[in-house]
Amino acid sequence: MAAKSVLEIKKVSKFYEKNQVLKSVSFDLKEGEITALIGPNGSGKTSLIRTISGLADYDQGEISILGAAAGSDDARSVTSVSLDTPILYDDISTLEHLEFSARINGQLEWLPRAEELLTVFGLLERKDDLPGSFSRGLRQKVALCMALIRPHRLLVIDEPFVGLDQKGKFGLIEQIRLEAQSGVAVLVATHSEEFLASATAMIGMAEGETVYRGKPSKEQYNKLVG
Repeated sequence: MAAKSVLEIKKVSKFYEKNQVLKSVSFDLKEGEITALIGPNGSGKTSLIRTISGLADYDQGEISILGAAAGSDDARSVTSVSLDTPILYDDISTLEHLEFSARINGQLEWLPRAEELLTVFGLLERKDDLPGSFSRGLRQKVALCMALIRPHRLLVIDEPFVGLDQKGKFGLIEQIRLEAQSGVAVLVATHSEEFLASATAMIGMAEGETVYRGKPSKEQYNKLVG
């Protein structure tokens, strides 16, 4: 049986005033697919992720997630997002961040999974600490745990490897593989060449356009990122 499309993007364009940041972008992600979104700074990757996530509007085209329009309640209920700048609270602990993410999305038996994720990312000993005082890498780990603990069919991650130590990088890649094995579609915007070895597909962007769609390619990566 052919894999089902989870994310479908059809001729999506977006403008900031007179500047067009997305230019008729089209592609789809299927169940179990791990897609690396590659491109230089300013290529439109973050703008695209924000539109997929429902955090920003777009001007033309269509984005659907399991048939629901991006930004709708149905689309948000099956989409989990980790942005490049983590949004954390100053007055609740690391573990409470995971509890909040799980419970607000209907996960009542959240503690075993929370402890598993905290162990994977080397945060278990920091579970009672306030992440407001954490380094960029530790904050990134908390945000990734929050994204992974909630139910989802589409996982979207923006520049997750920035600031992560080797344990964190290894743990994240392993979690992404497990997500894909369970049928989740994964989209990772990254400058990390080493992630290509774990991806099953690659999308290249330049100046707001998709300029490559296919298997992960170091040659195409070098053309895009340089």
